[in-house]
Amino acid sequence: MFSLVANSFRARIGQYLGSLLVVVMTSALITTLATILDRVRLSGLGDGAVRSAESLMGLVGSTSGLAALLLVANTFSLVVDQRLREFGVLRTIGATPAQVRLQLVGEALLVSLAGGLAGSVLGTAGTGPALDWLVRNEVLPARPEAHFSMTGALTGPLCTAVIAVFAALTAVHRPTRMGALASLREAAVRRRAMPPGRAFSVLLMSALALAVHRRYEHRVGADDAVDGAMALGLMLLLIAWLLMPVLVRPLTAVGAGPGRMLSRYTGCLATVNAGSATRRTAAMTGPVLIAVGLSALLLCSAAAAGEVEGTQARRTATTRTAEPPGAAVRAGGVPVGIEADRQGRRNAAAVKVLMAPLIAFSGVGILNTLLLATRQRRREFAVLRLTGGTSGQLLRMLLWESLAVVIAGVATAGGVVGAFLAVLSKRLAPFGVETAAVLPWGQLAWVVAGCTVLGLLGVLVPACCALRVRAVRATRTAD
Repeated sequence: MFSLVANSFRARIGQYLGSLLVVVMTSALITTLATILDRVRLSGLGDGAVRSAESLMGLVGSTSGLAALLLVANTFSLVVDQRLREFGVLRTIGATPAQVRLQLVGEALLVSLAGGLAGSVLGTAGTGPALDWLVRNEVLPARPEAHFSMTGALTGPLCTAVIAVFAALTAVHRPTRMGALASLREAAVRRRAMPPGRAFSVLLMSALALAVHRRYEHRVGADDAVDGAMALGLMLLLIAWLLMPVLVRPLTAVGAGPGRMLSRYTGCLATVNAGSATRRTAAMTGPVLIAVGLSALLLCSAAAAGEVEGTQARRTATTRTAEPPGAAVRAGGVPVGIEADRQGRRNAAAVKVLMAPLIAFSGVGILNTLLLATRQRRREFAVLRLTGGTSGQLLRMLLWESLAVVIAGVATAGGVVGAFLAVLSKRLAPFGVETAAVLPWGQLAWVVAGCTVLGLLGVLVPACCALRVRAVRATRTAD
């Protein structure tokens, strides 16, 4: 069985390349975070430094781990969808569901083992520069003593192995429950856009989102308001990702509107393609949703938290102005203005720490998913060329398709962020914080623009490479 798994993985290394890169980056990040936290705990820097490290590292690890899980699961789902015919043939010649499941889980373990070990080495080597940066930006009070952390070196590979295996089991659950003939029929004609397991996950996540909303509803602190809205936003983002196979048809119909207006034939063909292949389009839209949604949630929550701290500092300064001159400008021995500036620098550094891995994960996820989805359509491109379509027409069709995918992902993320901001503004209103006035509109625009560029490049570049192959040859080698 091991030789079968190894040969299958070797033959499909191109399909798993994006997941491998995400696993390497995830393992490196988690290794670095775990090593830093272990060093801070053992260096005796004080409870304040330990709490700061735990808070920041926990937030970075949770958001990056969520992004990695969704992106790896998205890739495995697309790979399994492309291999339904193979699984049907294996079942026909006598393979059991457990053997098919073991094959895909074995491939996921190889991905996680190779990427996890490489990431552990990179993360251990990068701990020193990361600590210097954190101390320079006053996130940590001093640099902990250097020592090798076995906990940190093992945490990264173990976490990535759990992520990869869970993603593989989730992706292969539906194909292994179908019979051999059903798998072959499903590979030719997609009958169900929303599998039952995904629908059950939507119900479960909806219940969790309601529980989170009720838990934070009765808390009165401003920090609790930001934390509760952020938790609710993450839950809604997961629900939107799970519902994407259902939402993608109406969203892409709207997103393909510019193509239909500007290009009568290729725009209409792009609309039909995006609306008919719902699973493929949903897999392409998922990374855009994750990138825009998570980035917007982090940026907006960081801006709101900074405004809350600024409002509290101004109120403290106003209150102390009425006190005697000797106690008017100091809080804990530090001038209020200087402490506010330090806190602002720490918040800016925390945002950079949060956004850097998320941007890297999202870029790799978007490009890899679009590359896989476009590569799968080589035979379709060849047939269109043999029936009279030109390379320019195919590229324009793909341009409108990719634009529709980006618009669908951005629109869905906008709905999630809109619900998040509505809850946040309602809960921060009693504290005198105007949410709309502090939102980082410029940074949000850059996120959307970056995802748009990646979406277009992720479709057009592999399409140009595929169109360089002669149409007759492409029909023979597409499988």
